[in-house]
Amino acid sequence: MANERKSRGRQKFSSLAPVSEKEVPDNIIREIWLNNVSQNFICPSEANKSYYRVLLEKLWPDGHGIPGPQVKESDLRESIDRFRRNQHSDSKPYKPYVDVFRRLRELQGEEGVTGIGREGKLYQLISLALSEKRVPRIKLSDTDWQQILETHQSRCCICSRSEPDVRFQQDHKVPRTRGGGNELSNFQPLCDECNNFKSTSCRGCQLDCAQCSWAFPERYAPLRLSSDNISRLRQTAAIDRINPHDLLNQIVSNFFRA
Repeated sequence: MANERKSRGRQKFSSLAPVSEKEVPDNIIREIWLNNVSQNFICPSEANKSYYRVLLEKLWPDGHGIPGPQVKESDLRESIDRFRRNQHSDSKPYKPYVDVFRRLRELQGEEGVTGIGREGKLYQLISLALSEKRVPRIKLSDTDWQQILETHQSRCCICSRSEPDVRFQQDHKVPRTRGGGNELSNFQPLCDECNNFKSTSCRGCQLDCAQCSWAFPERYAPLRLSSDNISRLRQTAAIDRINPHDLLNQIVSNFFRA
């Protein structure tokens, strides 16, 4: 079994690759690989674990090589729908499954099957390499989330905006991909915009999260000056022919010595 495990930032789908009809790296046996991967799923939902297995079986058909065939999203959706119809016993009409893409993201992200490639609505199992699994995402209870909001004065920890001007996300300070857990102390409210900026900054980053302004803005984020004060600083610095950052530090140092 391919066990190329390594830590990573937020992972993007790889590009598609030329299809291999028969050859499989290291002569890995399909059924053994599928069973090993499936037995180690960390998702708490048994239904989702079944969907992950269905998706992998479709991406690596019996008798095919790796990289596998390029599979349409509609075909992956139909595979899950076929599986669900066979399990459906409710008297209510069957509803087609809508979360195929989310399951693929979880499989490639949380479950560490990083060998899944994507271009548009085509998917492919391009390698059997695996990476470290993420701590499963949880949704905080209303009580816990309210406690976190109160701790941060119900403001985005980065831009200080508040609802209803922005919508908050339950952000992990230290990302799950970097070992961050689900303890309350690792959560902070970020608005949609700042959360997206943070996700982009974290992608592939290898710096120490403990000293990151995105993870701990209360300690390391730059302080914001009003536009008027910035203008005064720059004008004075230009007159005195010094760096405005040096001038600001002189002012702060003089203030604390006073």
